[in-house]
Amino acid sequence: MTPFITIRQASASYPVFVGRGLLDSAGKILEARGRVFVITSTGLRSRFGDRVASSFTPRAEIIAIEEGEQHKTLETANAIVTQLLDRGAKRDSLAVVVGGGMIGDTAGFAASIFLRGIDLLHVPTTLLAQVDSSIGGKVAVNHARGKNLIGSFFPPLAVVSDTSALGTLPPRELLSGMYEALKGGVIGDLSLFEMLEKGGEVDLDTVVRKAIKVKAAIVSADEKEADRRRLLNYGHTIAHGIEAALQYQKLTHGEVVGWGMIAANAIAVRRGILSDAVRRRIDDAVRDWKPSPLPRLNANEVIAAAEHDKKNIGTTRVMVFPREIGRCEVVSGVSDEELRYGLAAIGIDA
Repeated sequence: MTPFITIRQASASYPVFVGRGLLDSAGKILEARGRVFVITSTGLRSRFGDRVASSFTPRAEIIAIEEGEQHKTLETANAIVTQLLDRGAKRDSLAVVVGGGMIGDTAGFAASIFLRGIDLLHVPTTLLAQVDSSIGGKVAVNHARGKNLIGSFFPPLAVVSDTSALGTLPPRELLSGMYEALKGGVIGDLSLFEMLEKGGEVDLDTVVRKAIKVKAAIVSADEKEADRRRLLNYGHTIAHGIEAALQYQKLTHGEVVGWGMIAANAIAVRRGILSDAVRRRIDDAVRDWKPSPLPRLNANEVIAAAEHDKKNIGTTRVMVFPREIGRCEVVSGVSDEELRYGLAAIGIDA
Protein backbone atom coordinates (compact mmCIF):
# COMPACT_ATOMS: atom_id res chain seq x y z
CA MET A 1 0.00 0.00 0.00
CA THR A 2 1.32 3.43 -0.93
CA PRO A 3 1.45 5.97 1.89
CA PHE A 4 -0.25 9.33 1.56
CA ILE A 5 2.90 11.10 2.74
CA THR A 6 6.22 10.27 4.37
CA ILE A 7 7.32 12.39 7.31
CA ARG A 8 11.06 12.94 7.10
CA GLN A 9 12.55 14.10 10.38
CA ALA A 10 16.15 14.24 11.53
CA SER A 11 15.88 11.14 13.73
CA ALA A 12 13.56 9.01 11.59
CA SER A 13 11.25 8.87 8.59
CA TYR A 14 7.84 7.21 8.71
CA PRO A 15 4.87 6.79 6.37
CA VAL A 16 1.38 8.13 7.00
CA PHE A 17 -1.48 6.15 5.46
CA VAL A 18 -4.84 7.87 5.02
CA GLY A 19 -7.99 6.24 3.68
CA ARG A 20 -11.13 4.28 4.44
CA GLY A 21 -11.18 0.72 5.77
CA LEU A 22 -7.62 0.82 7.09
CA LEU A 23 -8.49 -0.39 10.60
CA ASP A 24 -8.71 -3.93 9.28
CA SER A 25 -5.44 -3.60 7.36
CA ALA A 26 -3.07 -2.28 10.02
CA GLY A 27 -1.40 -5.66 10.47
CA LYS A 28 -0.77 -5.95 6.72
CA ILE A 29 0.58 -2.41 6.43
CA LEU A 30 3.18 -2.94 9.14
CA GLU A 31 4.62 -6.37 9.85
CA ALA A 32 5.76 -6.81 13.43
CA ARG A 33 9.05 -8.38 14.49
CA GLY A 34 7.77 -9.69 17.82
CA ARG A 35 4.59 -9.74 19.88
CA VAL A 36 2.00 -7.05 19.25
CA PHE A 37 0.07 -5.17 21.91
CA VAL A 38 -2.89 -3.00 20.95
CA ILE A 39 -3.33 -0.24 23.52
CA THR A 40 -6.72 1.42 23.43
CA SER A 41 -9.46 2.67 25.75
CA THR A 42 -12.15 0.59 27.40
CA GLY A 43 -14.76 2.47 25.38
CA LEU A 44 -13.03 1.95 22.03
CA ARG A 45 -12.00 -1.67 22.46
CA SER A 46 -15.12 -3.20 20.88
CA ARG A 47 -15.44 -0.50 18.20
CA PHE A 48 -11.86 -0.27 16.96
CA GLY A 49 -9.38 -2.10 19.19
CA ASP A 50 -10.60 -5.62 18.43
CA ARG A 51 -10.61 -4.94 14.69
CA VAL A 52 -7.03 -3.69 14.72
CA ALA A 53 -5.91 -6.58 16.94
CA SER A 54 -7.48 -9.09 14.54
CA SER A 55 -5.55 -7.62 11.59
CA PHE A 56 -2.32 -9.06 13.03
CA THR A 57 -1.27 -12.71 12.79
CA PRO A 58 -1.23 -14.01 15.44
CA ARG A 59 -3.96 -11.79 16.89
CA ALA A 60 -2.54 -8.95 18.98
CA GLU A 61 -3.11 -8.76 22.71
CA ILE A 62 -5.17 -5.82 23.97
CA ILE A 63 -4.44 -3.46 26.85
CA ALA A 64 -7.38 -1.17 27.67
CA ILE A 65 -7.12 1.99 29.76
CA GLU A 66 -9.60 4.62 30.89
CA GLU A 67 -9.91 7.61 28.59
CA GLY A 68 -10.36 11.29 29.39
CA GLU A 69 -7.80 14.05 29.91
CA GLN A 70 -7.87 13.43 33.68
CA HIS A 71 -6.25 10.04 33.01
CA LYS A 72 -3.42 11.46 30.90
CA THR A 73 -0.94 10.99 33.73
CA LEU A 74 2.26 9.27 34.79
CA GLU A 75 0.10 6.87 36.78
CA THR A 76 -1.68 5.71 33.63
CA ALA A 77 1.59 5.41 31.71
CA ASN A 78 3.03 3.37 34.57
CA ALA A 79 -0.04 1.11 34.54
CA ILE A 80 0.56 0.44 30.83
CA VAL A 81 4.22 -0.36 31.49
CA THR A 82 3.18 -2.75 34.28
CA GLN A 83 0.75 -4.56 31.98
CA LEU A 84 3.44 -4.88 29.30
CA LEU A 85 5.80 -6.37 31.89
CA ASP A 86 3.14 -8.73 33.24
CA ARG A 87 2.38 -9.99 29.73
CA GLY A 88 6.01 -10.57 28.85
CA ALA A 89 6.61 -7.79 26.32
CA LYS A 90 10.21 -7.56 25.08
CA ARG A 91 12.40 -5.11 23.19
CA ASP A 92 11.12 -6.45 19.85
CA SER A 93 7.45 -5.98 20.78
CA LEU A 94 5.19 -3.53 18.93
CA ALA A 95 2.80 -1.12 20.64
CA VAL A 96 -0.19 -0.25 18.44
CA VAL A 97 -2.00 2.75 19.87
CA VAL A 98 -5.66 2.98 18.85
CA GLY A 99 -7.73 6.01 19.84
CA GLY A 100 -7.75 9.77 20.15
CA GLY A 101 -5.10 12.23 21.27
CA MET A 102 -5.19 11.32 24.96
CA ILE A 103 -4.73 7.60 24.21
CA GLY A 104 -2.08 8.26 21.58
CA ASP A 105 -0.06 10.59 23.78
CA THR A 106 -0.29 8.49 26.95
CA ALA A 107 0.23 5.06 25.42
CA GLY A 108 2.85 6.44 23.06
CA PHE A 109 4.74 7.88 26.02
CA ALA A 110 4.56 4.52 27.80
CA ALA A 111 5.99 2.83 24.69
CA SER A 112 8.80 5.41 24.57
CA ILE A 113 9.95 4.62 28.13
CA PHE A 114 9.29 0.87 28.25
CA LEU A 115 12.68 -0.87 28.00
CA ARG A 116 13.98 2.49 26.68
CA GLY A 117 11.54 2.38 23.80
CA ILE A 118 9.72 -0.23 21.74
CA ASP A 119 8.31 0.06 18.22
CA LEU A 120 5.18 2.20 17.95
CA LEU A 121 2.31 2.35 15.45
CA HIS A 122 -0.28 5.12 15.73
CA VAL A 123 -3.85 4.33 14.64
CA PRO A 124 -5.68 7.61 15.40
CA THR A 125 -9.48 7.41 15.41
CA THR A 126 -10.50 11.02 16.11
CA LEU A 127 -10.24 14.05 13.85
CA LEU A 128 -7.98 15.84 16.32
CA ALA A 129 -5.59 12.88 16.49
CA GLN A 130 -5.54 12.39 12.71
CA VAL A 131 -4.85 16.04 11.88
CA ASP A 132 -2.53 16.82 14.76
CA SER A 133 -1.43 14.66 17.69
CA SER A 134 -0.43 11.51 15.76
CA ILE A 135 1.85 13.50 13.43
CA GLY A 136 5.27 14.73 14.49
CA GLY A 137 6.60 12.17 16.94
CA LYS A 138 5.72 13.86 20.23
CA VAL A 139 4.21 11.88 23.11
CA ALA A 140 3.47 13.15 26.61
CA VAL A 141 1.38 13.11 29.75
CA ASN A 142 0.14 16.02 31.83
CA HIS A 143 1.38 17.35 35.14
CA ALA A 144 -0.84 19.14 37.66
CA ARG A 145 1.02 22.35 36.77
CA GLY A 146 0.62 22.13 33.03
CA LYS A 147 -0.28 20.16 29.92
CA ASN A 148 2.18 17.75 28.28
CA LEU A 149 5.03 18.71 30.62
CA ILE A 150 6.31 15.11 30.85
CA GLY A 151 7.10 13.65 27.45
CA SER A 152 9.42 12.42 24.74
CA PHE A 153 10.22 12.95 21.08
CA PHE A 154 9.52 9.42 19.84
CA PRO A 155 8.71 8.92 16.15
CA PRO A 156 6.44 5.98 15.30
CA LEU A 157 7.15 3.36 12.66
CA ALA A 158 4.00 4.52 10.86
CA VAL A 159 0.65 6.28 11.23
CA VAL A 160 -2.53 4.64 9.92
CA SER A 161 -5.52 7.01 9.75
CA ASP A 162 -8.83 5.40 8.83
CA THR A 163 -11.11 8.34 7.98
CA SER A 164 -14.21 6.11 8.08
CA ALA A 165 -13.79 6.07 11.89
CA LEU A 166 -14.63 9.78 11.95
CA GLY A 167 -18.23 9.03 11.03
CA THR A 168 -18.73 7.38 14.43
CA LEU A 169 -17.54 10.37 16.48
CA PRO A 170 -19.93 12.22 18.78
CA PRO A 171 -20.55 15.74 17.39
CA ARG A 172 -18.56 17.50 20.11
CA GLU A 173 -15.57 15.20 19.61
CA LEU A 174 -15.63 15.86 15.88
CA LEU A 175 -15.79 19.60 16.51
CA SER A 176 -12.76 19.37 18.79
CA GLY A 177 -10.71 18.35 15.76
CA MET A 178 -12.17 21.14 13.62
CA TYR A 179 -10.48 23.80 15.75
CA GLU A 180 -7.09 22.10 15.34
CA ALA A 181 -7.71 21.88 11.60
CA LEU A 182 -8.65 25.58 11.55
CA LYS A 183 -5.39 26.27 13.36
CA GLY A 184 -3.55 24.41 10.61
CA GLY A 185 -5.26 26.56 8.01
CA VAL A 186 -4.28 29.80 9.75
CA ILE A 187 -0.64 28.81 10.14
CA GLY A 188 -0.08 27.30 6.73
CA ASP A 189 -2.93 26.71 4.25
CA LEU A 190 -5.44 29.35 3.19
CA SER A 191 -7.43 26.79 1.18
CA LEU A 192 -7.90 24.62 4.27
CA PHE A 193 -9.09 27.64 6.25
CA GLU A 194 -11.53 28.57 3.50
CA MET A 195 -12.99 25.05 3.50
CA LEU A 196 -13.68 25.23 7.23
CA GLU A 197 -14.63 28.90 7.24
CA LYS A 198 -17.83 28.06 5.38
CA GLY A 199 -19.02 25.71 8.14
CA GLY A 200 -21.64 23.04 7.57
CA GLU A 201 -20.78 19.85 5.71
CA VAL A 202 -17.10 19.42 4.83
CA ASP A 203 -15.14 16.64 3.15
CA LEU A 204 -13.33 15.17 6.16
CA ASP A 205 -10.93 13.12 4.01
CA THR A 206 -9.72 16.33 2.37
CA VAL A 207 -9.52 18.15 5.70
CA VAL A 208 -7.35 15.39 7.16
CA ARG A 209 -5.00 15.32 4.17
CA LYS A 210 -4.59 19.09 4.00
CA ALA A 211 -3.98 19.42 7.75
CA ILE A 212 -1.43 16.60 7.72
CA LYS A 213 0.49 18.33 4.92
CA VAL A 214 0.67 21.55 6.96
CA LYS A 215 2.04 19.77 10.00
CA ALA A 216 4.33 17.49 8.00
CA ALA A 217 6.08 20.46 6.39
CA ILE A 218 6.72 22.04 9.78
CA VAL A 219 7.85 18.98 11.76
CA SER A 220 10.10 17.82 8.92
CA ALA A 221 11.94 21.14 9.07
CA ASP A 222 12.07 21.32 12.88
CA GLU A 223 11.70 18.02 14.74
CA LYS A 224 12.34 19.18 18.31
CA GLU A 225 10.66 22.59 18.47
CA ALA A 226 13.80 24.68 18.15
CA ASP A 227 12.20 27.13 15.72
CA ARG A 228 9.41 26.58 13.16
CA ARG A 229 7.64 23.81 15.07
CA ARG A 230 6.54 26.36 17.65
CA LEU A 231 4.14 27.69 15.01
CA LEU A 232 1.96 24.67 15.74
CA ASN A 233 1.25 26.16 19.15
CA TYR A 234 -0.86 29.00 17.77
CA GLY A 235 -3.72 29.35 20.26
CA HIS A 236 -2.12 26.89 22.67
CA THR A 237 -0.32 29.14 25.19
CA ILE A 238 -3.55 30.49 26.63
CA ALA A 239 -5.38 27.23 25.89
CA HIS A 240 -2.98 25.20 28.01
CA GLY A 241 -3.33 27.72 30.83
CA ILE A 242 -7.11 27.42 30.67
CA GLU A 243 -6.97 23.61 30.60
CA ALA A 244 -4.73 23.48 33.67
CA ALA A 245 -6.95 26.00 35.50
CA LEU A 246 -9.96 23.78 34.71
CA GLN A 247 -8.04 20.68 35.80
CA TYR A 248 -8.54 19.26 32.28
CA GLN A 249 -12.32 19.07 32.65
CA LYS A 250 -15.46 20.71 31.20
CA LEU A 251 -14.05 21.62 27.75
CA THR A 252 -12.40 19.57 25.01
CA HIS A 253 -8.84 20.37 24.00
CA GLY A 254 -9.97 21.60 20.60
CA GLU A 255 -12.56 23.94 22.08
CA VAL A 256 -9.97 25.51 24.36
CA VAL A 257 -7.59 25.92 21.40
CA GLY A 258 -10.37 27.76 19.55
CA TRP A 259 -10.76 30.19 22.44
CA GLY A 260 -6.97 30.48 22.67
CA MET A 261 -6.79 31.47 19.00
CA ILE A 262 -9.32 34.27 19.58
CA ALA A 263 -7.33 35.51 22.58
CA ALA A 264 -4.04 35.40 20.65
CA ASN A 265 -5.64 37.30 17.77
CA ALA A 266 -6.64 40.13 20.11
CA ILE A 267 -3.05 40.49 21.31
CA ALA A 268 -1.77 40.34 17.72
CA VAL A 269 -4.05 43.23 16.70
CA ARG A 270 -2.95 45.26 19.70
CA ARG A 271 0.69 44.70 18.72
CA GLY A 272 0.00 45.79 15.15
CA ILE A 273 0.86 42.35 13.76
CA LEU A 274 -2.64 41.47 12.54
CA SER A 275 -5.30 43.62 10.90
CA ASP A 276 -8.64 43.88 12.63
CA ALA A 277 -10.42 42.69 9.49
CA VAL A 278 -8.45 39.44 9.39
CA ARG A 279 -8.90 39.02 13.15
CA ARG A 280 -12.66 39.19 12.71
CA ARG A 281 -12.51 36.66 9.88
CA ILE A 282 -10.58 34.13 11.98
CA ASP A 283 -12.64 34.75 15.10
CA ASP A 284 -15.88 34.34 13.16
CA ALA A 285 -14.67 31.04 11.69
CA VAL A 286 -13.92 29.71 15.19
CA ARG A 287 -17.22 30.90 16.64
CA ASP A 288 -19.21 29.54 13.69
CA TRP A 289 -18.23 26.02 14.81
CA LYS A 290 -19.82 26.89 18.19
CA PRO A 291 -17.25 25.99 20.87
CA SER A 292 -18.76 25.39 24.29
CA PRO A 293 -18.85 28.54 26.44
CA LEU A 294 -15.93 29.10 28.76
CA PRO A 295 -16.71 28.41 32.42
CA ARG A 296 -16.05 31.18 34.93
CA LEU A 297 -12.28 31.47 35.33
CA ASN A 298 -9.82 33.70 37.12
CA ALA A 299 -7.23 35.36 34.88
CA ASN A 300 -4.53 35.06 37.55
CA GLU A 301 -4.93 31.28 37.65
CA VAL A 302 -4.74 31.00 33.87
CA ILE A 303 -1.63 33.22 33.71
CA ALA A 304 0.05 31.22 36.47
CA ALA A 305 -0.61 28.00 34.57
CA ALA A 306 0.68 29.57 31.34
CA GLU A 307 4.04 30.16 33.05
CA HIS A 308 4.76 26.45 32.61
CA ASP A 309 4.18 26.51 28.85
CA LYS A 310 6.88 24.46 27.11
CA LYS A 311 7.59 27.14 24.49
CA ASN A 312 8.83 29.68 27.04
CA ILE A 313 12.56 30.29 27.03
CA GLY A 314 14.12 31.22 30.36
CA THR A 315 11.97 34.01 31.74
CA THR A 316 10.68 35.00 28.29
CA ARG A 317 7.12 34.10 27.33
CA VAL A 318 6.70 33.01 23.72
CA MET A 319 3.46 33.07 21.71
CA VAL A 320 2.42 32.54 18.10
CA PHE A 321 0.50 35.30 16.28
CA PRO A 322 -0.94 35.36 12.76
CA ARG A 323 0.06 38.05 10.30
CA GLU A 324 -2.42 36.82 7.74
CA ILE A 325 -4.31 33.62 7.08
CA GLY A 326 -1.67 31.09 6.09
CA ARG A 327 1.25 32.88 7.76
CA CYS A 328 2.08 33.13 11.46
CA GLU A 329 5.16 34.09 13.43
CA VAL A 330 6.70 33.26 16.80
CA VAL A 331 6.99 36.28 19.10
CA SER A 332 8.88 36.43 22.40
CA GLY A 333 8.53 38.85 25.27
CA VAL A 334 4.76 38.63 25.69
CA SER A 335 3.85 40.35 28.97
CA ASP A 336 1.36 39.46 31.69
CA GLU A 337 -0.54 42.60 30.77
CA GLU A 338 -0.87 41.40 27.18
CA LEU A 339 -2.07 38.01 28.37
CA ARG A 340 -4.72 39.74 30.47
CA TYR A 341 -5.81 41.69 27.40
CA GLY A 342 -6.18 38.50 25.40
CA LEU A 343 -8.05 36.77 28.22
CA ALA A 344 -10.40 39.74 28.56
CA ALA A 345 -11.20 39.38 24.85
CA ILE A 346 -12.71 35.97 25.62
CA GLY A 347 -14.41 37.04 28.81
CA ILE A 348 -11.83 36.00 31.41
CA ASP A 349 -11.10 38.82 33.88
CA ALA A 350 -9.23 38.98 37.15
